[in-house]
Amino acid sequence: MASNERLKLLGRESRDIVMLSGLTQDAIFVPSDMTIEDDKRRFVAILNRFQWERATAFDTQDSAGASDDQADARFQDDITSGYTRSFAALTVEGITGARTKAIKRGSRDQFVSIMALVPDDKGLTIVCSGESAIRLSGPNIRVFLEDLGEPWPTQRKPEHGDDLAEIAAQAPTLSEES
Repeated sequence: MASNERLKLLGRESRDIVMLSGLTQDAIFVPSDMTIEDDKRRFVAILNRFQWERATAFDTQDSAGASDDQADARFQDDITSGYTRSFAALTVEGITGARTKAIKRGSRDQFVSIMALVPDDKGLTIVCSGESAIRLSGPNIRVFLEDLGEPWPTQRKPEHGDDLAEIAAQAPTLSEES
């Protein structure tokens, strides 16, 4: 992916949403940067997204035999050769309801990290760290992911020992009430 390309993707089917799940994994947001627009049947969250698609290319390039001398010559803030983050909008349209678990809506002091997007025939669960989750109901949802602005360098690649398939299988259940 060229350094000036921005992600702009749409997911309608479960397999599309699962792919988007990998791209939103480890994205961070604060609840004040999410909104549920009942009248427009839409959920929107502004994310600080780790760019996994660039990290994969970097890791492949780095493991393809870059010598220690080459690694030393790279600048740490060179976004064409390292890990990056960007702001992104995650939009889910066609929702008929929304519930949250362990998320203080409107909060500016809570940080939420996305672990997985788990679609099913009744909607989508956004599984987050710390037992928190967002359940968006709707049989025909559409999920959009779009990078906003230019990426910036980050020194750390998120790492965790979590089994994401297990996380998806054990997605928190939310009661039918808001």
